[in-house]
Amino acid sequence: MTLAGTLGYIDAKYKTFIGPTGTDVANVRVFQNTPDWTLSGTLGATVPAGPGKVNASTTVSYRSLTHQFETASPFLDQPGYALWDAHLTYTFGKGRYSIGVHAKNITDKHYKTSGYQYIRTDLAGNPINLANVPVPNGPYVPTLGKEGIATAFYGNPRQVFGTITAKF
Repeated sequence: MTLAGTLGYIDAKYKTFIGPTGTDVANVRVFQNTPDWTLSGTLGATVPAGPGKVNASTTVSYRSLTHQFETASPFLDQPGYALWDAHLTYTFGKGRYSIGVHAKNITDKHYKTSGYQYIRTDLAGNPINLANVPVPNGPYVPTLGKEGIATAFYGNPRQVFGTITAKF
């Protein structure tokens, strides 16, 4: 039986960030794609079974709030989330052959991995209208095209698949 884990913490902050107006805006800037916390844990076991062995393992991983850009985005920032994966493999023939069943994102968590935002914002990343006033629900001022867009890309949904392996 095996148990493995990881824990990561980073307190990323800008000391100085000179914005487009020439002033220091470090207090409203964040590091993109840098969650404060990352964690994972894996539990696995291998047991003899007939002429081979069965290996079973499961992993849970967590990633805290992640910003897509240097300014916060209500459209693209991903709150913390956890993913759960599991694997079951039977190996035989002195390790030459194996058959496996694998599942990733078992709980079918919807999570953002990246995106684009073409909506005017203030220095803190809040969407604003033509009068430069933050507006929570639009209408938003576009920075590309007529409507302005925010497009998010998501991680893979639940996946279940099998494998057959032969080593030569």
